[in-house]
Amino acid sequence: MKPVNRHLLVEIPVEEKEEVTTTFILPTSFKPQEVERYTKVSIVECADDCKQKYSGEAYVETSMIEDISIEGEMYHIVSENYLVLLLGA
Repeated sequence: MKPVNRHLLVEIPVEEKEEVTTTFILPTSFKPQEVERYTKVSIVECADDCKQKYSGEAYVETSMIEDISIEGEMYHIVSENYLVLLLGA
């Protein structure tokens, strides 16, 4: 896969979530929305028209990560504009 139009192809690390016990009885289908504003990602590939060649790990705006399913595989892309922090740069 090769992103275009100033997009980055990224991988999102899978984090284990702690199980929280509560004194309230909630439906088993209830899932609280605890979305962090920024997500740590690994940059897999960047478009040729990006301002620079990005690699390594970075933080991006969580709400701007787009999920694309192609033939059963899930890909995550984000526009270069929503890259907010490069780690180890």
